[in-house]
Amino acid sequence: MLSEILYPTTFTLFQICWAVVWAARHVEVRRSRHYADNRTQADTNSRYRVVSYFLYVSQNALCVASFWSNSPLLLKIHDSNSLRILGLILIGCSTIMYFMSLKYLGRNYSPCFDSHVPVELISSGPYKLSRHPMYLGKLLVGIGNFIISGSLWFALMLIYLALETVRTIRNEEQYLTKALPEYAEYKKRTPMMIPFLL
Repeated sequence: MLSEILYPTTFTLFQICWAVVWAARHVEVRRSRHYADNRTQADTNSRYRVVSYFLYVSQNALCVASFWSNSPLLLKIHDSNSLRILGLILIGCSTIMYFMSLKYLGRNYSPCFDSHVPVELISSGPYKLSRHPMYLGKLLVGIGNFIISGSLWFALMLIYLALETVRTIRNEEQYLTKALPEYAEYKKRTPMMIPFLL
């Protein structure tokens, strides 16, 4: 049947394109650590730096494998192309939100494993609705990959990612409050991640 080849091929191409775009954008903004120029280092997390690369490669390999195989090792809970399309849409929208947040953050960006104190408070664009839209985007991409793959292995990845996100946000909120006097007021009026909920 044509759909037995068409769907896995389409999902595989999407996953490869997404992975290349995601990696290219991060290589661009992290090149030579220019984000650290004339900024004070706030936090480091070398463990997460290593684990994040492993998770990035693993999630993409796991997704592609799940499109083509029904091996019990994949711990799949569904093999629905409709759910995969939903996951694809979530990944696409979350990636757009993540990249928009990255653009608004501009020279204030630094990766969570090599955090530097921002030079100014950003409260426009996605940051008007959420204090941490990049972390929200990253978590939603993880959920999208869980849906698109149907693999329970993503549950473990998501738990780890959620714990690292909580740790990072706590540290960031502490040094942002100290470094930017206006952050306390911004924190009062802006949700941490999800507007009207969290």
